Amino acid sequence: MTTKDSINTYLKDIAQVSLLTDEQERTLAAKIIQGDNEALNQLISANLKFVVSLAKQYTGQGLGLDDLISEGNFGLMKAATHFRPEFNKRFVVFAAPTVRSYIEKAIEQQTSLYAVPKNEASAAEVRRSKAVSVDAPIPAGSQNNYNLLHVIENTDAEVADHKVEYADMTARLEKVIGILGEREQRVISLLYGIGQERHTMAEAALLLGLKRERVRQVRDQALRKLNKVKMSID
Repeated sequence: MTTKDSINTYLKDIAQVSLLTDEQERTLAAKIIQGDNEALNQLISANLKFVVSLAKQYTGQGLGLDDLISEGNFGLMKAATHFRPEFNKRFVVFAAPTVRSYIEKAIEQQTSLYAVPKNEASAAEVRRSKAVSVDAPIPAGSQNNYNLLHVIENTDAEVADHKVEYADMTARLEKVIGILGEREQRVISLLYGIGQERHTMAEAALLLGLKRERVRQVRDQALRKLNKVKMSID
């Protein structure tokens, strides 16, 4: 299955989930405060399409759409754990800064730090290995004035230590990783830094002796499996 096929399958899956009303979001938020993981999963699932819409704004910046969606989903999960009914705003409005932060950090960390494997130095890989300018327009090639500085300097966004947040999220992943196959566990552990330093897609491919595309496929398969069993986040 190609990356495009994986994304299309994912989009079809999340398209079947209905959007929530204001009242439903507030009800779920109240349950989340009480530790209701099913309510948390429901809030997250109903807003996965929103993450896709944001992720598409960052295409052309060095990461594939599937990578951008995955990172954005982590931001969505984080925001969902902090959403409260008294905020009197839609969840997507509350979650947007956090989702953008995770996506932007992924672009910053992954596109400029890894070396392209010699046997996979395609034009696409070379583009992915280059740093992204913070004043480059988003989407790439557009004539608007929106760029990464808008994300970095967003004064409305909650101040947070991304490293601490990511460590918290990987700790939750570690609790459920046992349901995955051996290769899936190795890929997820490398890409998300579970029990070790976090690696890029290219680095993981080199360590596992696999093609970068194969690592991506295994990762997508693992994440779909975790989603089907409604990954618990406490």
